[in-house]
Amino acid sequence: MSQHEQFAWGSLVASVATWLFLTMRMTESWMIVNASARHMIWTYAAVVILMIVAHAVLGGVLGARAGGQAGKDERDLAIAARAERLEGIVVLVAVNVLIIHALAQAAFAGHMLPSIDLRTLPVLFYALLTVLFVGHITSQAATIWLYRA
Repeated sequence: MSQHEQFAWGSLVASVATWLFLTMRMTESWMIVNASARHMIWTYAAVVILMIVAHAVLGGVLGARAGGQAGKDERDLAIAARAERLEGIVVLVAVNVLIIHALAQAAFAGHMLPSIDLRTLPVLFYALLTVLFVGHITSQAATIWLYRA
């Protein structure tokens, strides 16, 4: 397993764990709670710090194990480009789904479809951060899959 694939596995695990931390801070029984702005700021800061520390530790450990031999060849660059392109598509689709959902909810009030109230700050905060995590997790999963293919 290459160092880049190992990094993708570590990043995938760290991202899922950090998203679960975000979910724990923002939900109760899988329902988004009406959190204060202060709570969301601290949660956001904690999520960013957790991701930075996890990736720094992961990069340091893998770099130390490689002994300075880690470089990217053409295959690594092609895999990274494809994974990032897929991440962009997933984020684009998810944001458009949120936009269409918000517009449909405003235009067709009282419909029977599942509803997400994007007018409240905690729901919007959680939805947007979840979209970012889904994009990153997709990128890491695609990287792993492309290395295995």
